Order: sequence, then structure tokens, then C-alpha cells
Amino acid sequence: MMKKILTCLLCAALCLSMAACQSNSETPAQEETAKVEQKEEAQEAPEATEQAEESSSSETSTQYPLTISTYNYAKEPVEYTFEKAPERVITFWSNSLETMLALGLGDRIVCAVGMDEESVLPELQPELEKMKNTEYYNDFKDSNAAMSKETAIMLDPDFILGWKSSFSDKTIGDVGYWHENNVGTYMALNSNDISEKRTVENEYQDILTIGKIFDVEDKAQALVDEMKAEVEKVTSQTEGMEKKSVLIVELMKDTIWTYDETYLAGDMVKSMGGDLINTEREIGAENIVEVDPDVLIVIGGEEQKQEIMSNPAYASLKAVQNDNVTAIDLSEVYTSGVRTIYGLNHIGQALYPELYEDEAID
Repeated sequence: MMKKILTCLLCAALCLSMAACQSNSETPAQEETAKVEQKEEAQEAPEATEQAEESSSSETSTQYPLTISTYNYAKEPVEYTFEKAPERVITFWSNSLETMLALGLGDRIVCAVGMDEESVLPELQPELEKMKNTEYYNDFKDSNAAMSKETAIMLDPDFILGWKSSFSDKTIGDVGYWHENNVGTYMALNSNDISEKRTVENEYQDILTIGKIFDVEDKAQALVDEMKAEVEKVTSQTEGMEKKSVLIVELMKDTIWTYDETYLAGDMVKSMGGDLINTEREIGAENIVEVDPDVLIVIGGEEQKQEIMSNPAYASLKAVQNDNVTAIDLSEVYTSGVRTIYGLNHIGQALYPELYEDEAID
């Protein structure tokens, strides 16, 4: 190490010596020419510096004040203007929490309503730990827990990120009160019944809007680009292939619900190139047998899948005979946030298993 330092010092001294010699050997005319050139360079420097700064800065920055559009509980469009990025945030449900964590904003969260630590995506657990170490960490797991307007006021938020249901009179009240008290709000576009059609594009828009509000637009765009690339990868490889018919069901206590094209799950199937079967919202086992889909997607887990596979009423289904029954967690296909990519991949795997043979999807 010492030898390297000495070598550097010797090189520096040699350079200085050579510069001095060159300076001493210049003629008066050469010295005058050099002064003129230095003056011209100095005059051009500010413009060159500005150009260099512009070219080196590729990040997109939010310009405040920023006005965003959202909704009130009556589903009417409203606007709110942010003077700066929020610093004290209340989130409702996993999509809101996980989007914040994925954008590196866990330290802004003062309360996570409806949160189950164990169910947070594994890759976001480190960010979750950072959030838990902040002074104002709170946890309301139960949807019927004591999160009220009064409780929310005591947390002193400057932004509330949730679903339409988060702003009912039974929870924290409509957005008007909060806006009047300088607290911004944003409702997930696919939550409850805000949108007539819940779409993948709405999930993209939610992430991009949150990125803009918090001045992390580049991170948000990267997340969305990853999801779009997954769709493009599958659709480009399957172009021209015969579409498989798909039925999406959820087994309820006394009936069966279906998810048509107005639901996010249905839009995901169409986005991935499936031929979605649209039926009545409530159907029976005989209706499933009648439409006999190539692929049957069951909302839930392995238990719900086995309920279909082991039921003699479904034994004649192509999907059962070909083992094309797939279980997908509701969180991946309903107001899914950053889990959207998981929902898309699981649907893609159900439609085109050969494309996912070497990929593990958790």
C-alpha cells in the first residue's frame, strides 16, 4: 500500500514539473493566445455544465404542488393537491401496504390496517422490518378492529391509501372530511365497486399514481414495466395458437360465484390470451359441467382445488380429466397491487404450462 502511495506522489510531482517547464517555455504570443482561449472556455462553461447536468439526470421527479384525481364514497371524482410527498401514511389492506413497501416507502407508514405480517410477500419482508422499527408502527389485522375516524385522527396522518370501503361511515368516514383537514386520500381503482370494469390497467395506474405522489416515479414505472413485459412475453409466444376456454369460479357456502370480464381476474385471463367464459354471477355445478371449460380456475387454495377434483359431479369435466384445474389466491386477482404479476403468471401457467416448465411461481 505504501509503495502505491509513493508512486502516486512521484507521478504527481513529475506532472507538475513538466507543466512548469512547458509554461516557462511559452512565448509572449503563445501566452496571449492561451489567455483568450481560457476566457472563451470560461464563457462557454455554464452552458456546457447545464447540458451535462441534464444528460446525467435521467430520473423523473414529481413537480409539486401536484393535483391527483380520486373518488369519494359516492364514486364521484374528486381532486386533491399535494404540496409535498406525504410523510405519515395510513394504509388499508395488503395491496396498499405492499405497494408502499415495494416503492421503498415503508418508513412513511404509521398504521397498516387489515395487515397480516406473515402474508406479506417474502421479497418485501425486509422493508416490512424497517416499517416495524419506526416509532409509529401499529397493526390492525381484523377488518372489524377499532379503526375509526377518531383513531385515525389520533395517528395524525397526511395521506390515507385504501379501498372505497375504507371511507365508509363505519370506518374513517368519507374523503371530504380528510381533504378539508389537509389529509390526502387515494382509493384503489379496482376496489369494491368504484369501476364498472376492474382491469389490469387500473392496477398499473394505481402504482404509477402512488409513485407520482411520493416522487418515486421511476421505481413505480419499473414495477409496471415488469408486469407488462410478462404479458408481452406470453402473448408474443402464443400468437396464433388456439385459445383455451377458461371459467373462473369461487366456491361459496351455498352457491358458486363466477368472475366475468368485469372483474380483474377475468381481465387478466383475457390479457394473457385466454377465451374467458362469461356466465351469470351465481351458478351451480350443473352449469359448470354444461360449459365444460378447457381450464377451470378456482379462487382459493389447494383445498378448494381438491374440492373440485374429488367431487363426482365434476368428474366428466375436461379440466378435471386433464388436470387443468388451477387454484389462485384472491389477493392475486382482486385489487392485487404489486401481486398483479403473480396473478398474471399463475393464469399464464394454467393456460400455457409448457412455457413455464423451467420457472417456479410461488
